[in-house]
Amino acid sequence: MLTTEFRSRSLARTQLQQVIGYIHTHLDRDLSLAELASVVNISPTYFTSLFKQVMGI
Repeated sequence: MLTTEFRSRSLARTQLQQVIGYIHTHLDRDLSLAELASVVNISPTYFTSLFKQVMGI
């Protein structure tokens, strides 16, 4: 069975909202890439790729 991360090839709107909400909630401290990726349960490397794609970077 494939996980959501391999089926979608993109961050879902809800996942993006979760990550951005998490960032806003924790603006008072340094956040790691691994921590942000864990919010949506995907690997940091894959999260980086998807986040850049969604944000147009």
